[in-house]
Amino acid sequence: MKINFDELNEKLGALTGTDLLMAERDCRTAGENFPTLSFSSGFQARLAARALNVNYHDLLALPLKDFNRVCQTVFNFLFNAGSESATT
Repeated sequence: MKINFDELNEKLGALTGTDLLMAERDCRTAGENFPTLSFSSGFQARLAARALNVNYHDLLALPLKDFNRVCQTVFNFLFNAGSESATT
């Protein structure tokens, strides 16, 4: 599987609050007990999978460098998404 990171960023922007809550639910159901899921690689991968409409387990099978880049992209999106609108 090859990840198009421009597409991932674009599709993250199209997600809704429902998508976020569903990814959180999936993590909790899977036994994830990380206090703040936004910092969890598992949560980040689940959110990326929802954005890209791919199977979560396919993302887990990525080479580590690619998987880490997916998670970092989601992390950056989550923590930078509101910064521009908050200052304008």
